[in-house]
Amino acid sequence: MAAAPAIEFRSVTKKYGDAAVVDNLTLSIPQGKITVFVGPSGCGKTTSLRMINRMVEHTDGEILVRGEANTTRPVHELRRSIGYVLQQAGLMPHQSVLDNITTVPRLKGVAKKQARAEALELLDTVGLDRASASKYPAQLSGGQAQRVGVARALAGQSDILLMDEPFSAIDPVVRADLQQSLLDLQQKLHRTIVFVTHDIDEAVLLGDYIAVFAPGGTIAQFGTPEEILRAPACDYVASFVGRDRGMRRLTFAGAENVAVSPLQAAEGEGWQLRLADGRPDGWLTGGRHLPGGSLFVRGGTLRDALDSVLSSPSGWGVAVDEQGKALGLLEADSVLEATRQERYLRYGLEAPWARGESADSRQNSAAAASDGGASA
Repeated sequence: MAAAPAIEFRSVTKKYGDAAVVDNLTLSIPQGKITVFVGPSGCGKTTSLRMINRMVEHTDGEILVRGEANTTRPVHELRRSIGYVLQQAGLMPHQSVLDNITTVPRLKGVAKKQARAEALELLDTVGLDRASASKYPAQLSGGQAQRVGVARALAGQSDILLMDEPFSAIDPVVRADLQQSLLDLQQKLHRTIVFVTHDIDEAVLLGDYIAVFAPGGTIAQFGTPEEILRAPACDYVASFVGRDRGMRRLTFAGAENVAVSPLQAAEGEGWQLRLADGRPDGWLTGGRHLPGGSLFVRGGTLRDALDSVLSSPSGWGVAVDEQGKALGLLEADSVLEATRQERYLRYGLEAPWARGESADSRQNSAAAASDGGASA
């Protein structure tokens, strides 16, 4: 029997005057998963998030939280039962990091000593040094402040977290680190997270499910990232996802069918992989030392494998183990063949190799067709 949804929108509408910013929204958000609301500015995604904890009151319909209408409890009790991470952290500037984190537990009546001890543990959880506990928000970097915001949301011991574009104002390097930290936390905590973003790449990376909002406050498509990338429901979704959705879709395909060649495989083409303590250190060719491309870590995706090939000056990707030690090389043709196999499997089509057609025979057929075209 399927678990009951953590949150349900039932024909929910939000109007300002006669204008509907969210229109007849019906959606079930599963327990213990990350559901991402994504869409352009003004499409109602943040309004929908804020209606869950009644930061914004809905006009019509019903919102259920843990199976109960969110209007049945006093609003302050509802909000204290749901973690909330704001844009740019939203920390109270006059309070230390430790006091910011203990805000909700103290409001719930948790003893000060216990709340502070738990707050220190949460600093460990979100990857901050305990020495930062006595600092004030103005002394933190943007990334550190967002980690404190996440710790504060977790401090209430809520099974539900609302995250309103929490990483939008962070530089790309720190943002990537925060995104990975969130995924690592979710592996341990399994909270129900509703995450708002306008960035489809962030949605694909973080979301177990994605709700694509359209202008007018409606949902154009709801599904897993792979489903949305594989089969956009309409032209709007296809346009929003972008022309490179085929590349994004490879994020969900394993690279186990990509052959790993010996480290010396590129030498016949005039390229030698340089190693330093067993780790890749660029390429040698024609007396020059060129920096290498991205590395394919064992167990990665087809997108990782393809990026490794495309970013390499030699055209050969480099496979490494979890410690960064070189394992072998990836040939472009092998990666492309793996993407071809994945495409047939994804659409449930009979693949040529199932009929006994080999890669060599396909190449010979292509060559024959090319020769025929030239003679014609």
